[in-house]
Amino acid sequence: MQKIAIIGAGPAGIYTSLLLADFKGEVYLFDQNKDVGEKLKTTGGGRMNVTNKKFSAEEFSSQSNNLLKKLFKNPHVNNRHLIFEKLGIKYQWEKNRALLASQNAPLEVARLKAKALEQNNLSLRLEHKATGIEVLENGSFRIKFETPNNTQLLDFDTVILSGGGMFRMKDLGDTEKIYALPLQLGHSLTEVQPSLSPLIFTDKALRELKGVSFEGTLTDTQNKKSVTDDMIITHFGLSGPAVLDFSAFRESESIELCFTAHLKENQLRDQINTQRQGVHRLRALLREHFTKTLTDFFLQQADLSIETIVADLPKAKLNRLIQTVFHYPIPKVQSKNYPSSWTTKGGVRLDEINTATLESKRVPGVYFAGEIMDTNGLCGGYNISFAAISAAIIADSLLKS
Repeated sequence: MQKIAIIGAGPAGIYTSLLLADFKGEVYLFDQNKDVGEKLKTTGGGRMNVTNKKFSAEEFSSQSNNLLKKLFKNPHVNNRHLIFEKLGIKYQWEKNRALLASQNAPLEVARLKAKALEQNNLSLRLEHKATGIEVLENGSFRIKFETPNNTQLLDFDTVILSGGGMFRMKDLGDTEKIYALPLQLGHSLTEVQPSLSPLIFTDKALRELKGVSFEGTLTDTQNKKSVTDDMIITHFGLSGPAVLDFSAFRESESIELCFTAHLKENQLRDQINTQRQGVHRLRALLREHFTKTLTDFFLQQADLSIETIVADLPKAKLNRLIQTVFHYPIPKVQSKNYPSSWTTKGGVRLDEINTATLESKRVPGVYFAGEIMDTNGLCGGYNISFAAISAAIIADSLLKS
């Protein structure tokens, strides 16, 4: 009887195992944690985003964009609602985003676990950390597991690697260990970095504004990619939806912050210049668009007094003020050792994977599901959707074969 090992009981692993309910063989789902879906329980602040109406390769990043686009031509992408229906995932729409109907991620994980335990061909093995894998002469696989009590060597005909990426419940871990199995199988990785993570930097002046929130824009000035959405200044840097999404596309350390999404640079300049006559205070004009805290911060950065009259504003200081509001540079951004990271940017190279089946091109019988691949979606259900899509692609391939 054919035996399948699924390594990693996050969303991709859980979904794959459940979609293999009709597989005429044995399915084993392994995870190093004490329970399934540990990260899934906390996603979306515990409410769990499921999917989005706008869902395409454009909302994902990869170092193989052409292969990513090819992967997204799979019918399961547009028919992902059928996958959720099969898995029993109920959700409701809030504008363009779908949230779990119960808005209770831990309860949903418990439901999925119960469904897995009831599945006749599925065996759940928790606290089993896969540390080694080898290909046997007959093409099957021997996997080494470390458990609290012993070390086990188990053989399987097919292996599905769905172990996620760098995030390990606030412990990013070591790349070589996290991707140990694909590396042992001869696969290579793209550069991997924390993603859907906050921006941590050393700018004390900006960090002193902790608690201030606004809708603004972050731009990578090298690749010219920008994200506009809500953000908040924290004691360590910047966080919020815009910041998390920006981390998925950021490629350099050259970052600019625009503090407004509703005002253009030329508009503010024109408004200031039209008040050159009279005794209009610059601070009052800025307060029409910004909070008191941000207004005073802008004035301070431009070396201007809160009593500054527009008529007395030197052109050089006006330029400095505009630069601060619309092109504030974020210096010395920390790229590693983040306190948290929801996903991983990068992973197993897509050119080493058959995008139609998600089977390894290098080692037949090995498949990849979810975040372990070089695919990374924006914040808000994109990666959970991709986990379900990749699970359905693999299940289709194995059920047909």
